[in-house]
Amino acid sequence: MTANHRELLRQIELAGSCSHPVRLSGEMVNLSTGEVANKALTVACKDRREQICPACSHLYKTDAWILVSAGLIGGKGVPDSIFDHPRLFATLTAPSFGQVHGHRSDGSCHTKTGGWCQHGVSRSCLLRHDDSSSILGTPLCRSCFDYEGAVIWNAHASRLWNRTVERTRYGLAAYRSLSMAELRQMLRISYLKVAEYQRRGLVHFHLVLRVDGPEAAFSDPPPWIDIDLLHTEFLKVISKIELVGLGGRAIRWGSQIEVRNLVDDRSDLRVASYVAKYATKSTGDSLALARRFHSRREINELRIEPHLRRMAMMAWDLSARPELEPLKMRDHAHAFGFTGQLITKSRNFSTTFKELRGSRREHMAQFNESDPVAGTFVYDGRGYDDPRASEVAELLHRARTEVRKVAREQRVISHGISQGESL
Repeated sequence: MTANHRELLRQIELAGSCSHPVRLSGEMVNLSTGEVANKALTVACKDRREQICPACSHLYKTDAWILVSAGLIGGKGVPDSIFDHPRLFATLTAPSFGQVHGHRSDGSCHTKTGGWCQHGVSRSCLLRHDDSSSILGTPLCRSCFDYEGAVIWNAHASRLWNRTVERTRYGLAAYRSLSMAELRQMLRISYLKVAEYQRRGLVHFHLVLRVDGPEAAFSDPPPWIDIDLLHTEFLKVISKIELVGLGGRAIRWGSQIEVRNLVDDRSDLRVASYVAKYATKSTGDSLALARRFHSRREINELRIEPHLRRMAMMAWDLSARPELEPLKMRDHAHAFGFTGQLITKSRNFSTTFKELRGSRREHMAQFNESDPVAGTFVYDGRGYDDPRASEVAELLHRARTEVRKVAREQRVISHGISQGESL
C-alpha cells in the first residue's frame, strides 16, 4: 500500500466513511508537544438522508433508535420507571384525495370499485402489482386526483398533530372535570413522531405517546389515568378532530389508523427499530427530491414518476396564492408541501440528538493526538481530494455494516443455544 493510499484511508476513517465530507482548514495544537501547525480536516457531513450519505444516515438512525428506546424503557438519563407509564404507539394517515393503485398480500390491486369516472377512466384495476412497481401510489385518474387538496393537507399536517395533542390534553382534563392548569399539576403528555411518505406523496406519522407525572419522566402519572383511558381519549380525538386550514380547506386525519397499547404489548424495542427506520428517509427516497428547488423549470425536468412531479409542481404553484403564502410551500416543494421536520419530539420525551453527539465527541476525544484551535478553522470545500474516495467510503461502510450484522446474528444464535443448554 502506497503512502497516498494510506492517507486516503486515513481521511475516510476520520470522516467516518462519509460519502460527501466537509473539508476545513485551520490550526491544530499537538497534545504531546504543544506545537501549533496549519492542518486540513475532513469531517462527516452528518446528513441524515440515506440516499445522500449511507454512513452518516446509519449513525443518525442509530441515534434515533436510542432516542426512541430511551423514551420507552429508560436510559440516557431517563429513569426506567417510565416502562410502567401509559404508552401508545400509533400510525396516523392522510385522508383519500383520489383512488390510487395499491396491492394486497397476493399482489392484486385493492382498487376494484367498478364503473368509470367522469373522465372516462375505469375505477377498477384488475392487474397484479409487484411491491417494487412504480405504479403503486399513482392515481387511477390523474384528472380526478385532488392534487391541491393533497399538498395543502401536507402543509397543515404538523399543525393538525399539534392540535391533536392539545385536544387529547383537554379530553383528559374534561374526564376529571379539571382545568388545564390543574391537569398540568398532575401529568404531562410526552411524544416522539416520525413522518414517512406514502407512495402517493402524502405524509403519515408513526408516533409514540406517553403520559408522565408533573415532573415528566421523573415522576409517575396519577393512578386514575391508565392505558385504557389514554387509548379511549386518543381514539376519540383523532376520529373527530378537524381544523380549517389556510385557504378554507378542512384538515382531518384519514380513516386508516392504528393505535397500539404498549403497556400490554411490550414490543418497545421493535417499535424503536420501526420508528428509527423512517427517520433517515426523505421524499420518495429519491435523490432528485432530497434538496430544495430553485426554479419551476427544475421541477419540470425531474426524471421521476409524473404523479410525484405534479405534487412538487402543485406545491410550487400554490405558494403564489396570497392566502397560502404563510405556508412557504415553494421552499418545501421537494417535500410536496410538508413543512415540518421528519422527526420531532416533546422536550421531555427522552434525551436529544445534541446530547448523544456530545457524548460521542467526549468519548472520541481521548483518542485525539491534536486539538483544533478555536476560531481558526474555515470552510475549504466538500468531498475528498481523491475522486475515488466516495466509492471507497461507501464500500467500507457496507462492509462494516455487514460485519456487525453477522456478529449480531451470531450472538443471537449463541444466546439461543446457551438458553437451550441450560434448560
